[in-house]
Amino acid sequence: MLSDDSKWSTLDEVDQKIIGILNKNARTPSKEIASELRNSGVDVSDRTIRKRIERLEKNGIIRGYKAVLSSVSEVDQFEALFVKLKITRSVDTIIETIKNFVKTIPNYLFVATIEGDWNMIIVMRVEEPGKNPTSKIIEKFSDQILDYKINSIKINDVNLLNMSLLLLT
Repeated sequence: MLSDDSKWSTLDEVDQKIIGILNKNARTPSKEIASELRNSGVDVSDRTIRKRIERLEKNGIIRGYKAVLSSVSEVDQFEALFVKLKITRSVDTIIETIKNFVKTIPNYLFVATIEGDWNMIIVMRVEEPGKNPTSKIIEKFSDQILDYKINSIKINDVNLLNMSLLLLT
């Protein structure tokens, strides 16, 4: 069985384009994918597309398809919370506890540990104007937090193929 890294390294340009199209709309028919690829200069048939998709599924590159619901909020804002924790022997445990708590909040995008002045970054979607989604985290862990900074961020462009690599780690 191939490791996740080697699975991704075997993707050629056509596979990447197929995944990109399916990321935009997982219900795109193979005939339409083939047509779009032919328009971009790649000579493929819809049968070839179907076979490639089957191979991507079999190799675990495509693990499934899901519905992505449209936003119920008209707000398209995000914020990043940078957290600096108090120095303690149990800092790793505190980080894991915060990560687990953040994962229970429905509008979190990701949580990561970082090197440098801050220990963690948490990115969340702002559901309502004027409502700070990261305040729950700050309040709950105020005893362990030495400092924090909240930045409003605007997400302009996302490479879905590369973002999907985060799911493999």
